[in-house]
Amino acid sequence: MITWTPSRKDYQNKLQRLDKSPDFAKDKNGVWHKDVFDPDVAKDAMDDFNAHFQQDNGGPYAPDSEIMKRTKNHPTDDASEAAYRWRAQMGSSSLDLSNHVTVTKIYTDDDEKIPISVYTPELADPNESLGAIIAFHGGGWLGGNVLVNEHFCKYMAEIARVRVFNVDYRLAPEFPAFTGVNDCYHATMWIIEHAEKLHVDLSLVAVYGDSSGANNAAVVAYMDRANGNHYITNQFMAYPCESLDPATQAKYDWPEDKYNMDSLMQQRYQKDTLFSVKGKQLLQKVYVGKEDPTDPRISPLNMSDDMMAKMPPALIATDEFDPLRPQGYGYAQRLAENGVSAHYINYKGMTHAFLDKFGIFPQGEHFAWEAAHWLHSGK
Repeated sequence: MITWTPSRKDYQNKLQRLDKSPDFAKDKNGVWHKDVFDPDVAKDAMDDFNAHFQQDNGGPYAPDSEIMKRTKNHPTDDASEAAYRWRAQMGSSSLDLSNHVTVTKIYTDDDEKIPISVYTPELADPNESLGAIIAFHGGGWLGGNVLVNEHFCKYMAEIARVRVFNVDYRLAPEFPAFTGVNDCYHATMWIIEHAEKLHVDLSLVAVYGDSSGANNAAVVAYMDRANGNHYITNQFMAYPCESLDPATQAKYDWPEDKYNMDSLMQQRYQKDTLFSVKGKQLLQKVYVGKEDPTDPRISPLNMSDDMMAKMPPALIATDEFDPLRPQGYGYAQRLAENGVSAHYINYKGMTHAFLDKFGIFPQGEHFAWEAAHWLHSGK
């Protein structure tokens, strides 16, 4: 349930103001960088739409995951119970801005039968081959659902004129690392192997994710390169968590006293940020578990320079008020330092998971257009 939405006029006016932000410029680290902001919002302040939504948002949107309904394994230790509480409060309702996009469901034809939602734009020939975006939803590896990011995926299918495949993967604590990301990689390879049947043009195969799903996207691209395939042509992501390695995280930690926050932001940060100190400790227990957190399949920022240099071009979006913001830029910087084209957008005044409110915050639509242009620009 959505309680507050802006008027269409206010939404469009803000979108137009965002569109006037300066274009990309290469910074001292070789990253193509741009800040997107509404000039009507004070510097270092939360965006007015964002602030309004924080106060009147109708509560979380956390539908059950189809793939998780199959499992009978439900750990009952304290950490797992905490993870289930997080799962119940994740996600937000959004609005569908797409037109004439068809939604279908397919499954990998193997024992796992991974569910994949497919979004296809209106086509004169339904068998036309299109490039593909393979999407992985966020949710801290603990929650989230393909229904939460569906409206963004549908809109991307329409404006980028691609087929979007939204993967439903298994979650912790029932399935700690590496099960979920292996589901993502397996589904990606299955789509590529069945490209002709699925009408996919392999000249464009992009992986996309937000938050933990962005980590999955980077890991899938890494596994594609590590296995010698080079199928993935692009990676784009929003507010990514690129490391769960405590030593690497320490290099990118951004304590709340390092950036300006009003009292509302301080309360939110301290109360419900999964990627603050308490949240990171929980993820170590229920997701990383006994695995090595330095493994690039958990922490892509830990990739060697040689592997970084093999990665596909990247577009990375972050938000101003987010402890993950330094990791997003850090990933772009490491790619650029190793000769990979890296574009980075920072959305001023925004908080983590703003794409969950697609159609409510114009920043989501703005990012969709940026991504669509970037995918087809050859950068």
